[in-house]
Amino acid sequence: MQEPVEPFCLDIEGTPDLTPNIKKRNRMIGYITSFLTVFTLGTTEIFASWYSTRMGGTPLESGLAFGIFGLVYMFSPAIGGRLSDDLGRKKTLLISTSGYIVVILLYLLPFFSPWQLIAIRAIEGLVFGFVAPTIEGMVSELEPESQVASLGNFSTSWSASMILPPMVIAYLSGIYGDQSGIFVVLGVEFLALTIIAVFLQGYKRKPNTSSTNTQDNISLDSVEKVSKSSPLFIASYLSVMLWGVVSTIVLGLFPSYIVILSDLGYPFVSQDFGNLLLIWNLSRTVTFIVIARLSGEHMKQAIVSGAILSAISGFMLFLFTDIWVFAIAMILSGIAVGFNYLGALYLVVSSTDIEKGAHAGLVESMGGVGLFLGPIIGGWFMEIELTLPYLMYAIFSVVVLILMVVLLRKHT
Repeated sequence: MQEPVEPFCLDIEGTPDLTPNIKKRNRMIGYITSFLTVFTLGTTEIFASWYSTRMGGTPLESGLAFGIFGLVYMFSPAIGGRLSDDLGRKKTLLISTSGYIVVILLYLLPFFSPWQLIAIRAIEGLVFGFVAPTIEGMVSELEPESQVASLGNFSTSWSASMILPPMVIAYLSGIYGDQSGIFVVLGVEFLALTIIAVFLQGYKRKPNTSSTNTQDNISLDSVEKVSKSSPLFIASYLSVMLWGVVSTIVLGLFPSYIVILSDLGYPFVSQDFGNLLLIWNLSRTVTFIVIARLSGEHMKQAIVSGAILSAISGFMLFLFTDIWVFAIAMILSGIAVGFNYLGALYLVVSSTDIEKGAHAGLVESMGGVGLFLGPIIGGWFMEIELTLPYLMYAIFSVVVLILMVVLLRKHT
């Protein structure tokens, strides 16, 4: 028999009604749902860009097939995070996961134009905007005394799931057909929906009369009073936007770049992009695991370090066409985006006890700006010169680095 849904209180003056075991189980389900859903996203976003090229699309259309997701994602997480605060985490996840199944079914329709893929990716950006902030809000509010660890575990779960999609696209398509990966993720989303419906304990909050921030010994004084437009928050927004730009150029354009280099006679094979993206995803995942064991006071240094490493990796990809240089650049870039994403996510989400979904939505929405700009502008540059997207993200990293240093000094 299912346990009755009890009210849950985040107010420091009250006592949470959820037992420790239920809170732990909910967090585990959040991590599992994140793993499964981002496995789906990682497959569809590479599929859309790659399949657009297979259908005769231009580099710009391939960039749009990847980046239109980011255009919608600039707005959807802010809405989804706020809704999850008001409607509840379980209901929001049930709605969004059901919507994702519909999106996957659309991928199985006959395709006649890359623009069909672009339209489906736009719908996917809307649906996924309700998933990430809901899980981020849930896992951090259920473990307020260790938010770096809980958000780090969330980041590790979705990052680990991104390791497999390049192989799904690069290898399964050659054996079972171009759309074989889409059938795989359809089953994955049905599994996610079942887990949420059966095992996730729903809860709601009692009204709060006061709010006190509980953090991991972070040295940010009175961060609860920090405005959403404060220098600290703006620096965090820039950091997660850089994560979006770099991630989408690497995931959306780099596979086509390797294929084109191979066609031009360079010593690459098509499978190299799968191996290099595997290195990139592994580096990012290990970075999340390491950062999750640090205290919150290191997060400002993390986002600065991420910008530095992004700039170095971008210049390496721009200047060289050697497989070993590419591998080193992927390691540096993977570490960089790990720093940029988790550092920014913690700095914003840890600043509130009662609106964690809304704050997480802000972070994800700013990431959506980068997810849109990266492949769109990068695809346009790629039509001019193959290596220009990597010069673009290197220069952008330097600009973000300078701005973040100035903003963080203003905050202190």
